[in-house]
Amino acid sequence: MFNVRTLFPMLTATCLFSAPVVADELLVGKACPVTFQKESVGILVFSKEWYHNSRDQASYIPKDDATGVGLEIHLFANQTGHLTGQNIAGCSRYRLLQVRSTTARLFDGERAVQIDVPDEFLNPFYDNAPLEHGYGMHRAPVDDRDKPWSGRPSRASTVAIYDTPYVSDAYGIEGKNIEVQFETCVVCERDNRYDAILSCGRWGYTREYMGGMTGWTEPEFDGVQCQSRPSQVFQDVLDNSNRIEYSFWLNWRVSSQRSTH
Repeated sequence: MFNVRTLFPMLTATCLFSAPVVADELLVGKACPVTFQKESVGILVFSKEWYHNSRDQASYIPKDDATGVGLEIHLFANQTGHLTGQNIAGCSRYRLLQVRSTTARLFDGERAVQIDVPDEFLNPFYDNAPLEHGYGMHRAPVDDRDKPWSGRPSRASTVAIYDTPYVSDAYGIEGKNIEVQFETCVVCERDNRYDAILSCGRWGYTREYMGGMTGWTEPEFDGVQCQSRPSQVFQDVLDNSNRIEYSFWLNWRVSSQRSTH
């Protein structure tokens, strides 16, 4: 574990907030390189995971009644990728897009593998209200019940999301482990051209089926795996999704976009 401030000095800008905040620092679990046409444009940082009981009683140490995990995920664009720097990818802004897969019982209308946003969203990006996110200098979300800190510590990143998924025992399938996996990718969103999907990180957790009175164990975090490009499953979900209508200059089916990133 290391402090991301050693990677990006802009995190030292925390002191710019005049109001007092809890001085919790971002604990880094994994840092994945983000590239455009093999050129580095930044890093995608996945925090150390924490555990919670249905979005309550959060702690970095898993408890016996934990049902989910939590992560904060930050993109830090470097000078080559920064919008006011070289911006070699020609991005108008950076977004985070996430696909979720699960073996748990599904809600009506859900798929086992789908874009990880509510049905009413008009685009597929996770960094949208009411989902918890931030841009540039920002404070962590107001709701700290499912976070391992109190108050609203400050963060400084290009774009960030705060995700606290969980699956209660009621949605487990008898005899099967509960597995939840995510693939989180950086999107270079462009106003006048097609967007480009850049690098990604894959992460998730497993609740092992124990049977009897125990049911399922507390989550075991599966770790983060860096990917230079989205998986085929990720691309297939985008191609075949009928939940999200998104047509702002974006054509996920352009093979040339995929082949160059």
